[in-house]
Amino acid sequence: MTIDKQLLKNALSGKKDVSLKKITDLVAYKIYERQENLGEKANYLAAIDAIVQYISENFPDVHSFQEKLSHLNKGMLSVHRFADIIYEYYRENHFLEFEVVKNLISTAKDADLKKITDIVAFKIYQSPEDKGSELNFLSAETFVAHYVSENFKNIPAFKEYLATLGKGDAALETFAQIVYYYYYRNENGQPGTNE
Repeated sequence: MTIDKQLLKNALSGKKDVSLKKITDLVAYKIYERQENLGEKANYLAAIDAIVQYISENFPDVHSFQEKLSHLNKGMLSVHRFADIIYEYYRENHFLEFEVVKNLISTAKDADLKKITDIVAFKIYQSPEDKGSELNFLSAETFVAHYVSENFKNIPAFKEYLATLGKGDAALETFAQIVYYYYYRNENGQPGTNE
């Protein structure tokens, strides 16, 4: 029996398994203490994703994971140790979830992502797809969050790529154009290349 990631995510989100809940809370708190604190909900989602990824990569099936977890129930020190392992895994990989990126945009915690979203919203405003400023921004936020979470392992990787596109606003404009063309041109059956 292989690990069902969605089932595991649901278990982590629930409150039934005390050990899982404690590990998730500890990892979320460790993320909170980081300089890159994403906010309470986003930290929790990032913790869940890191735990799911770690378990799916390190256990052959659900039974093996549950067996390991039953050993953790014997002491709080083991739960803390497991949370430390997950947190280190998170720091090395820092997986980007859609909700995490969306939160970075909506709270303006990442100025580059916010500016890129504003540029994409303006491009939507200038297009036949214009639906008003609020809906344009929500669409742009969704597109940017999807594109970044699907194409970059972590924020540093995104920033590195951004640096290859140029400096300052020129890089942000180029990235916004990539996102805009990717979603709108491809949806309309047209090539997703820059004109």
